Amino acid sequence: MKETKEADQGKYKDKMLSLKEAAQYIRMGKSTLYQCANSGKIRCYKPPVGQILFNVEDLDAWLDMSEIPAGTVKG
Repeated sequence: MKETKEADQGKYKDKMLSLKEAAQYIRMGKSTLYQCANSGKIRCYKPPVGQILFNVEDLDAWLDMSEIPAGTVKG
C-alpha cells in the first residue's frame, strides 16, 4: 500500500481535496468520511461558500495515527 500512497501523494501534493477526492484518496466511503469530519476525528476546512475541503497532509497524518500494528487485530 505504501507504493500506492506515494504515487497518490505526488498527484495530490499541496492540494486541498473535495469530499469525493478525499474519500478516494484514503479509500473510505464519502458518508463515513463526512461523519468523521463532522465529529472532529479528521480535520477539514469549511469555507464560507462551497463544500468542505481536506488537506492531503492532514489525511496522511490521520491515517498514520490510525495505523494498527500487524498481528493485533483479531477477526
